[in-house]
Amino acid sequence: MKKTILKRAAALLLAALAAAGLAACGRQPEPDTLRIGVMYSSDIIPLAVMKDQKLDEKQGVVLDMQVFSSANDRDAALQAGELDGVFTDFIGACIYQNAGLDVKITGMTDGDYLLLAGPDSGVTTLADAAGKSIAISENTLIEYALDYILTQEGYGADYLKKEVVPRIPDRLEMLRSGEVDLCLLPEPFATLALTDGAVELGSANTAGLYPAVSAFTQSAIDGKAGAIRKYYAAYDEAVDYVNNTPLSEYEPVVIAGAGFPEELAGRIELPVFRKNALPDAAVLSDAVAWASGKGLCPASLTPADLLGDLG
Repeated sequence: MKKTILKRAAALLLAALAAAGLAACGRQPEPDTLRIGVMYSSDIIPLAVMKDQKLDEKQGVVLDMQVFSSANDRDAALQAGELDGVFTDFIGACIYQNAGLDVKITGMTDGDYLLLAGPDSGVTTLADAAGKSIAISENTLIEYALDYILTQEGYGADYLKKEVVPRIPDRLEMLRSGEVDLCLLPEPFATLALTDGAVELGSANTAGLYPAVSAFTQSAIDGKAGAIRKYYAAYDEAVDYVNNTPLSEYEPVVIAGAGFPEELAGRIELPVFRKNALPDAAVLSDAVAWASGKGLCPASLTPADLLGDLG
């Protein structure tokens, strides 16, 4: 009797294990999740569309887009290992390397920075602006982009009087109030300033500079290269959607997902987004040289040190 019970128990256990094995064989593996830290700006619009249209899931990857209110908070999360990647820029990538964070550029994004004069500044062209004050963040992409624009127009880095104001909203308010004459602003802050009567004098993109990039940690590249490639396939699909769909059909996604104020509804203008590619090494080299001159990275740093290989 006892042997019979044991045999039945063994048979039931084997049947249960077999059923579990079959169920496991029939299940699809869970897709990898990519945790990407961003801040509200126009360059994350493809990510907002990607999530809204579920293009990440279509490609077999899950985008966890984490929005931060400051670059410091984003970078703290990156350093703590809470992010796989970030939306950053040429100068930010140099600073990461200098801080011992092995973060590699794996693509470009389409963020522009507009050089604007306040409505009461008396400035209508860059030629009018000699000695005028401009609010910037020091040793950042903002300062690099300003220097780049000035150089392209034949002016030196000291052509304008730089005033250091770390927070972008504060810079916008100072431009509105006339405390400074000029600002270099990303979207959506640039459109808000233009709505208030600011005058556009130029932009990073107009000057030929596209400094915004996407980047992943080397550990994420080593462990999730396949997922990152799927993410970029979804990104390219989102770019196609944005470039070929009337904005009115997805404007609520832009407002909610990219941080554009409701008051700009119907007045938002988007760039033509580009599919993912690596930045030009020569352009990146110029940024590295500027960062090195500011003491933000060693002179030995090269573009090859900053670019990632997804295989």
